[in-house]
Amino acid sequence: MYVLKEDILFQRDSGIRDLEEVADMTHYYLKDYVPDQEFIMQAVHKLDRMKEEVYEVARHDRKQIEREIEDLDENYYRAIRTLSDQESAKKESDF
Repeated sequence: MYVLKEDILFQRDSGIRDLEEVADMTHYYLKDYVPDQEFIMQAVHKLDRMKEEVYEVARHDRKQIEREIEDLDENYYRAIRTLSDQESAKKESDF
């Protein structure tokens, strides 16, 4: 579980860094060449929305993994209880 959570956080942070780099480069290279600064602001706002989407996808993936882990835990403990019950029943029938 911990490795998966770290992977999600690493991928999220990597995606955010990439988007921030694109935003910085866009502003740096286009500020002197684009007379309509509104265009640059729209691009920056779009990148901000993309960053929010990255955060949302990471949250969704993390919650899905947590639910799957909970299901696996429940199945594991149910199987342990079943085995324990079977062993108890077998011991009682041996007497």
